[in-house]
Amino acid sequence: MSDKKPLTMIAFGRSGCGKGTQLKLLSQKINEIKGTKPESFATGDFFRNLFSNGTYTAKIAEDLTNNGQLQPLFLTVSMWGQAFIEKLNENTDILIDGFPRRIEEAMILADAFSFYNRQNIIILDFIVSRESSKSRMLKRGRPDDTNENAVTRLDWYEKYVAPALLYLKENPDFIYIPVDGERTIEDIHIDVMDKLISYI
Repeated sequence: MSDKKPLTMIAFGRSGCGKGTQLKLLSQKINEIKGTKPESFATGDFFRNLFSNGTYTAKIAEDLTNNGQLQPLFLTVSMWGQAFIEKLNENTDILIDGFPRRIEEAMILADAFSFYNRQNIIILDFIVSRESSKSRMLKRGRPDDTNENAVTRLDWYEKYVAPALLYLKENPDFIYIPVDGERTIEDIHIDVMDKLISYI
């Protein structure tokens, strides 16, 4: 039996950088190698599930997303906090997409990982240009991927997400790995596996 610690990984990158696709491929590969599927936590999925329940909270949150705005701290943290409580054990591999999106969330996430005794947390930063990100968002065809919302998301990535990424990069429990996201899906996947195989 392997004595490796379970993988804990966070994907960063501008909207449309392909991190969701790469995490699905990575999840499949981990399942092939270890025989167990990692737990994937995607903020976008959390909120899409929320929007479908028709509550007052869901309506307000959906309006924020449709206008390209960040969700409030309490709502995002409560969602992934509850998901951690329900799904994690000491051997769970974790793949995270879509948070932290601001420095306060990064601080809370680091605290959560300390609580769960997670170390050597991988940050995969999928690097694409602002222009590529905008072009990819507009091609996705999601209802909220308008030109105006694309610009808004790119602006708040620089204002909020980039400082959160910097905060975690400076934390000694985190390992930063940049990935060139301007290549084909297959080439990026090969690169990701080369960089992560020693941690799986």
